[in-house]
Amino acid sequence: MSKKDIYKDIFNTELIKFNISKIQQLSQKLINYKLSKKHLKNKIIISISSDYTTNFFTDVLKLFLINKKIQPKILESEYGSLRYHIRDTNSFFWKQKSDFLILLPSSKNFSYLPNIHDNKKVIKKKAEKEAKLWLDAWSKVDKNIIQTTFDPPIIPGLSNEDAVTFSGHLHFVRMVNSILIEKLPNHVNLIDVENLVFNNQNSNWKDTRLFYLAKQPFSMETIPPLATRVCGKILGKLGFAKKAIILDLDNTLWGGIAGDDGVDGINLDSNSPDGEAYLNFQKYLKRLSLNGIILCICSKNDPEVIKEIFKKHNDIILRQEDFTIIKTNFDDKAKNIREISKTLNLNLDSFVFIDDSKIECALVKKELPEVFVINLDSSQPYDYINKVESHDLFYFRNLTPADLNRAKSYKGIKKLEKIKSNSSNLEKFLKDLKPEIHFEKIKKSNVPRAAQLLAKTNQFKLNQKVFSEKELLKNNNKVIVISFKDIIQNYGIIGVLIFNYKKKDLAIEIENWVISCRVFSRRVENFILDYLKKEVKKKKFKRILFKLDLTRKNQYLQIFLKKSNIKIIENNKRYSILVSDIKNKEKNYITLKDF
Repeated sequence: MSKKDIYKDIFNTELIKFNISKIQQLSQKLINYKLSKKHLKNKIIISISSDYTTNFFTDVLKLFLINKKIQPKILESEYGSLRYHIRDTNSFFWKQKSDFLILLPSSKNFSYLPNIHDNKKVIKKKAEKEAKLWLDAWSKVDKNIIQTTFDPPIIPGLSNEDAVTFSGHLHFVRMVNSILIEKLPNHVNLIDVENLVFNNQNSNWKDTRLFYLAKQPFSMETIPPLATRVCGKILGKLGFAKKAIILDLDNTLWGGIAGDDGVDGINLDSNSPDGEAYLNFQKYLKRLSLNGIILCICSKNDPEVIKEIFKKHNDIILRQEDFTIIKTNFDDKAKNIREISKTLNLNLDSFVFIDDSKIECALVKKELPEVFVINLDSSQPYDYINKVESHDLFYFRNLTPADLNRAKSYKGIKKLEKIKSNSSNLEKFLKDLKPEIHFEKIKKSNVPRAAQLLAKTNQFKLNQKVFSEKELLKNNNKVIVISFKDIIQNYGIIGVLIFNYKKKDLAIEIENWVISCRVFSRRVENFILDYLKKEVKKKKFKRILFKLDLTRKNQYLQIFLKKSNIKIIENNKRYSILVSDIKNKEKNYITLKDF
């Protein structure tokens, strides 16, 4: 197998569909295969502790993370160590430097399993005691934790009645899981073992032969979907989850060809197997939209025909207003996707492109490798939802009001761009929007959104340093949460500024500064830079210090710094700018107000 073929397989978006033997072969080849820095986005350190062996899982996880362009260093604890680590949060496992802790517990180590004579009150108390061990440990650890829920017991307590009898062991396991879910802190992500197996037909968490041979309770075929779930959580926490879906129409949202079949000819018939499958796929997409995923259309069709279908078809679930941008023309789809990316101020790697055409998918993959492409099989519309879900592309943990209103907010951006393009005087246009900004200290009500912005924002972000909610609340006097609105819409929280006063250096030191792409071109960054200048002068300081990571993703920030005539002086990896050098040429028209 040539290096080129290995590279092609390692970064294949359909890696999840490879059989386990091929995945293991690729995992082994990684040992002798060096990847250049340009292939990888981030370096992360992962510590794994488990109640069973994890050798096979760790090898596959590393491959799947590299497939997502993450370079991991994985620290693997010895077999069965988790039962000890969870009881001693002062142990080296919790203290060692790591970005993510992966915990794989087993219900076989439960201490308080019910017996047949226990009444409901006793069983509930036992479940609470079992969960408390984990809740206490989570509360003492301020790191990102990814943990599987407790697995169904290998030895059932009450045979086939184990799940439907209150004293059954499977029912008890589910009770403990339910308590953990109910009291789940923001820094912990759970992976549902039963859901994992239910949604992957080749998975089996109860491979007793493998358990007795290798102390691994799940089948080898279960490892790829488990690794995918873990990757999804890591990408979500790092801010690399997908934010938008660009959809084809014909044989994707409905059966048939709109231009040939017309409104009445396309298949969205709930009485036919395929028609019902297309309707369910639309319901699924609608649910994603309600959870903050932006929907767009890129289809080679006559725009008038498509408008008519959305307007007149009685059974269609998704309507024209559910889509932020609709591109129905006969242009190159890669060109259309670039335009959508530019209009929404979103990087290309924020998008998923879904189409049934192999040719169109191959073109987008070649021209826009950053876009995640899903090629549907139009002969199997019943499998569309599973096909999308299998990749674990979206992250819905800790959803904030800003997430739920994302589609509405981006429609506002589109509206704004339209008004802007029709305006001959840009300065008058910006002024007439009557923009207002609001600064407030970090507090419990805004800390989830602030932590989320620091983790997810990439285009305007000084460096890769992220802060947990606990860390932000501890430094409440040094954190400014920034909100923005104008006559078009209220954008909510769009930025975070974390800084310290350094009297010795006569400087303000910025630990990090992020601004959401939703307010790019609104000159919010100009306003904040002016604010920092005033703060420096008020303190009789001279300069601003900060750490800057120059990346491919924060080009917008780099351009802004150049525009502001900022001369950056580097000293021992610490950057410095003299306030007297800052020339903030663009007027921002923004007023500081209380909302």
